[in-house]
Amino acid sequence: MKISRYIFFATIIIMFLTACHSRKNGTPQEHEAQNSNQQEVKNTQDENSLQISFTMNDIEGKTISVKDEFTKHTITIIDFWASWCGPCRQEMPNLVKTYKKYKDKGLGIIGVSLDEDEEQWKNAIKEMDMSWLQLSDLQGWNNSAAQMYGIQSIPFTIIVDKNGSVINAGLRGSDLESFIQNYINGQKK
Repeated sequence: MKISRYIFFATIIIMFLTACHSRKNGTPQEHEAQNSNQQEVKNTQDENSLQISFTMNDIEGKTISVKDEFTKHTITIIDFWASWCGPCRQEMPNLVKTYKKYKDKGLGIIGVSLDEDEEQWKNAIKEMDMSWLQLSDLQGWNNSAAQMYGIQSIPFTIIVDKNGSVINAGLRGSDLESFIQNYINGQKK
């Protein structure tokens, strides 16, 4: 296994211990982790290439292919979140700050909400000044992208390049901003 996969899985374990989690019955609730189950971004290509690709409706009901969005940016954060998730709301100012700082340098963000209530979802986007693309199928923990990529706790980020290849996951706060800064600066050399 590549070293990046070990880092990826270690990051996921840390995120699992400090995030909102799904219950087996699919009801959203914040609680402490009871065990150390690992999340896994499913491999959609071969064993060495993790690719992200899905379609979902945006806030206006338009179907969006994330692959089309990735090509518009040097690097894209896919942020799995929900309006009812306290840790998500707590992390959002950091994400907003990072986006404002790097959006003109090649950063894109795609929010994927695990909300079920459309009004709460839209209100949260407005309240938290989330000015990037927002997607949801309003299926809560049964969100198709979350199911496809094994997302079991939020907030959770997957970072991809222009081709949708996963380059990191599970970063938050200053770790996320530092990674974005280093990646963007490295691309300019």
